[in-house]
Amino acid sequence: MIQEQLQAVLAPLVSGRSYPNLAAQDAAAPYIVYQRVVSVTNNNLLSASDLQNTRVQIDAYAKTYANVQQIAASVRLAMQGAAFTNVQLSEQDFYEIDVRLHRVSLDYSIWST
Repeated sequence: MIQEQLQAVLAPLVSGRSYPNLAAQDAAAPYIVYQRVVSVTNNNLLSASDLQNTRVQIDAYAKTYANVQQIAASVRLAMQGAAFTNVQLSEQDFYEIDVRLHRVSLDYSIWST
């Protein structure tokens, strides 16, 4: 399952603080949250294929802008070295005023079986 593979790639970047969909309520920054945005089965004229294209959003959170940029760079490198095929689609910076954390949101297209 792609979510398990993502966890294995992302967790080491933030000392295990990588969460699917929502961070733990007491999560200490820095941390990563990832979610599956959409997963599409690749069909052909004969039947459904085992190949799936999944779009995921990976959000890195940190107390400082410099730190969140370092984590985002680590995410990019880790995804480049991942065992599954992926393409980065976009990247955007945010500041989450409610929790007073900087966030970088990275979108990826992942191809897997």
